[in-house]
Amino acid sequence: MYKRLIAGGLALVLSSGCFFTLTQAEEGMWLPDTVNTLPLAKMRAKGLTLKPEDIYNPNGPSLKDAIVIIDGGTGEFISPEGLLLTNHHVAFDGIASLSTPEKDYVANGFVAKNRSEELPTPGYTVQVLDIMKDVTAEVLAGVTPEMTAEEREKKIAENRKKIIDAQTQPNRQAQVVEMNSGLQFYLYVYDVFPDVRMVYAPPKDIGYYGGDPDNFEWPRHCGDFTFFRVYANKDNRPAAYAKDNVPYRPKKHLTISLAGYKEGDFTMVMGYPGRTNRYREASSVETNERLQIPLLIDFFTGQIAALEEAARADRKTALALASQIFGLSNSLKAYQGAQRTLRRVQFLERRRKEEAALAQFIASTPENQAKYGDVIPKLTKLNEEQRPFVPTDFLLPRIPGFISQVAGVASLAVARAVEAEKPAGERNPQIEAQASRLKAVIPNLFRDRNVHLEQQRLVALFELADKQPAGYRIAFLDRQFEGKTGEARAAAQRELARHIIESPYYSTPGRLQVLFELSAAQLRALDDPGLNFLLALAPENDAARKRTERFNAEVTALRARYIAALAASRGNQPFYPDANRTLRFTYGEVKGYTPKDGATYRYYTTLFGVVEKDRGVDPFAAPQAVIDLHRRKDHGRYFEPRFGDVPVNFLSTNDIIGGNSGSPILNGRGEIIGVVFDGNFEGLGNDFLYDYDAQRTISVDIRYVLFLTEKMAGADYLFKEMTFAPASGAATRR
Repeated sequence: MYKRLIAGGLALVLSSGCFFTLTQAEEGMWLPDTVNTLPLAKMRAKGLTLKPEDIYNPNGPSLKDAIVIIDGGTGEFISPEGLLLTNHHVAFDGIASLSTPEKDYVANGFVAKNRSEELPTPGYTVQVLDIMKDVTAEVLAGVTPEMTAEEREKKIAENRKKIIDAQTQPNRQAQVVEMNSGLQFYLYVYDVFPDVRMVYAPPKDIGYYGGDPDNFEWPRHCGDFTFFRVYANKDNRPAAYAKDNVPYRPKKHLTISLAGYKEGDFTMVMGYPGRTNRYREASSVETNERLQIPLLIDFFTGQIAALEEAARADRKTALALASQIFGLSNSLKAYQGAQRTLRRVQFLERRRKEEAALAQFIASTPENQAKYGDVIPKLTKLNEEQRPFVPTDFLLPRIPGFISQVAGVASLAVARAVEAEKPAGERNPQIEAQASRLKAVIPNLFRDRNVHLEQQRLVALFELADKQPAGYRIAFLDRQFEGKTGEARAAAQRELARHIIESPYYSTPGRLQVLFELSAAQLRALDDPGLNFLLALAPENDAARKRTERFNAEVTALRARYIAALAASRGNQPFYPDANRTLRFTYGEVKGYTPKDGATYRYYTTLFGVVEKDRGVDPFAAPQAVIDLHRRKDHGRYFEPRFGDVPVNFLSTNDIIGGNSGSPILNGRGEIIGVVFDGNFEGLGNDFLYDYDAQRTISVDIRYVLFLTEKMAGADYLFKEMTFAPASGAATRR
């Protein structure tokens, strides 16, 4: 295909991440049912010994059955008795929720000495994939080219609902997920296990060693892992927590390798990555690079500052806010890294050149022009029209729900009343459905409420809105503070935030419940400043919702044709769809990298580095037990002769993104050698591109996991249920 295009006079851009050429190096988060289309000979030369059906088999046990969704990350079964391994940061919400000042599992860790001590972890479920099936034909049944974007979306939604309803049962979740902007659709059916119990979580000084300074950085020395156990009823089916539940028996669990790895060794990762945008048009890249990402950076910066100020009050507040601060800080650094990468590689300019090449391909034949000729101009126009509303459509829906659950529910009650004034056919049914769900949990919203913090977070949003340049202002908020600038506006912002958060009409559960019984006219008659703001906000949010829905409907249909044009320009050879929180397979190799001129990073770190970084102060306060083990050289069977120490973290070229946290990294025999927990700063921006030279996956070595579990926690009783690869695997060391 490449030669044919050159012969036709088309100059294709041959650069890392270019979507007009064949996939470069190890790029790609592949659907597991397409593994047999990958360069298997190359992969076997690197060390893969498995057959494609060992990785994914819809008719029998395979690696895919050992990989699960847990909270916002991925986990894997490592025993036939439901023992699950994931990241400490994936487990952090659960660890924090189980902690008290008297039993501080965040600071001190947690270990169950037997199964009766394993702790039920509220809010955590494990989703085990049962069915993965291409249902494109069923979803697109009845869809015709003559349909408008809205008609097409409506028909697709009807078809998806029929498929989902046929599969949904208690503790069984079905999803129909679009691939390639709607060129393909897959059905995913999961068994959802709600009885998830914590088994062993290391202390924060292990699980988050290095904290924010080391986040996304290399070299790393982090023991980012936690063990859970999944429980089921006596029939091995999902069930709510009960004392007589038994450990779940998975179809497949992973074998553990202690043989290690060397640079260049084959690696593969299976997990549930979040979202990527590898095939976005240039005008969308421009919106993201120049507007959306800077907005997000400012947003997270302001919210973190408000939370950190509140966390300084006392240890109880710090514990309650720890998970939120961690999550926001992680997102902030990710967007900062993405901004740096996109600028460094001049990604917008590169994508424009790639799109110009695609435009040439489209113009090269009358057939291509008829199919795709209007796609790029229409996408460009849509993005340009939507761009001025980006700050408005991002910020308004977050006022006040993002920063206050109580005020957010009050806002929903107000929106419900405003919707009721509309003709029945114009109402948003989602508002009523959300209201019904949330009314039941209102009493819980007032527990440990921090009104001052809510005000500070809302003020931060107002301040961010005021920073937006001309052409991107939020007109609704400018009207609220009309005629005020500088300190006068700042004072007005603080006063309005106080009115919104401290409104007496939702200061108790009972008063909040009453709001759901009032009409919009009755709410207006109360003449409360906080409620008046919410009443004015409701139609603005409704307009933003409709604007976003229209944009998404139109842009999705166009992007499907855009990707079809890309596929045609590549000779319709297989390529991976953007990640969308579905099971993916990626392959690569163990490899260091060069972060900048004159510096080279090796591919592993060791226990020596943990102790070397120790300062005795968070986030570099290594537990004394670990320091003592290092000084005594009490390495056990986890000593790696080639490193002269216990391995801690290592690098590989696997293509991952958020959501892959907790994924197993496997050798060519399908044995677990580590747990994925991060990417490197130089590789951020990987939602838009893959850079073989700069992007690296950071994993905690399985030997460090077991070293700490045995030597520090004394939980080596867990090893009795694990499966270890034969010792002969050590022959791979050299």
